[in-house]
Amino acid sequence: MKKVEVSIQTNPVFEMLVSLNRIADTDQLESSYFENAGYPPNPRMTEIIQEIKNSLSAFNRQEISYFFGKPVCSLLWDFVISEGISDISQLPVKFSELSERDSLKHLLCDVIESVCEQESNLCQDEKGIEILLSDLESFEQRLAGCQDLSSLDREKALDFLHYPAEAKLRLVNLLKQYVRVFAPYVAELEELDRAEVDRSRSACIDNFEEFVTNYLKINVNILAPAKQVILIPNAFSEILTYFLKPAEGQFVLVYGTFISKKRMREKRSEEIKQFLKVLSEEKRIEIIKILAVKPALGNDLAKQIGLTNATASYHMTMMLGIGLIDYERVGQRLHYVLKKEVLKDLMDKAYQELTNQ
Repeated sequence: MKKVEVSIQTNPVFEMLVSLNRIADTDQLESSYFENAGYPPNPRMTEIIQEIKNSLSAFNRQEISYFFGKPVCSLLWDFVISEGISDISQLPVKFSELSERDSLKHLLCDVIESVCEQESNLCQDEKGIEILLSDLESFEQRLAGCQDLSSLDREKALDFLHYPAEAKLRLVNLLKQYVRVFAPYVAELEELDRAEVDRSRSACIDNFEEFVTNYLKINVNILAPAKQVILIPNAFSEILTYFLKPAEGQFVLVYGTFISKKRMREKRSEEIKQFLKVLSEEKRIEIIKILAVKPALGNDLAKQIGLTNATASYHMTMMLGIGLIDYERVGQRLHYVLKKEVLKDLMDKAYQELTNQ
């Protein structure tokens, strides 16, 4: 990999965004990962989420679910990067200063990405997105024809399109309230993140490729076009790494402070138990056979084996939990790959475990 500019920094605004995702209870991939891998989430992070929930009104919790009810809370991530926001109190202020058209781009970012993925020639650059939003009637028609969107996604998108000023005001008011309840935890979370910065600074800067591949579990080839990579540890991310590309040649990786290569290899008996559990289900065997040929998107896997996306995701998280498969995050989509060497290793370990060797 060519030499790139690498920096590692903390940003409490990303802690706030990931905690919003936790409050919305939509990060099922990571919670399932913990459950199936047998690793409990950090108890203090769980406590903080509960304390924040207890400080919120029922209305605010509903608003959080409405705005951040996505598998990844990407609603404001690019906005934070592009505006250089590192103070949680500035997030609602900066968003309130946007025009209705610009706020729509962020409110609809997930929907726009789904539409663009279906019509690959549509959004080649930022200008393409401007054109897309300049004809709202045509955009509504594209929403209706986008197969990746659920009926709830479409309904929410139409709310934003028809009432952009109201949606913007609702989000700003929600962020103001959330800043108030989140502020007492900023110093504690910053301390955790800074400890991770100190611990991993030399590793990620001295041998960036190894750090990305072995620690963050990301295919380094994705970063081939990178000129600048910004690494942001995040106490709420725990295991997953969130991948952003806000500008040409610039990549931002928001990663968990509790990722540990050692954790992925410990508890041999539990690992074998989980492996045998994976092999006990015919559909998971089918997934292994498909991925043995070539990597695949989660949606494509679901279609090939005749499962819903949710059921397929459940099976995938079981295999992720023991390291049997890996994924590459590209935008909001996950590309899964079978780790054949891990499959062979697990087969050997299972033999040794069962024969007491």
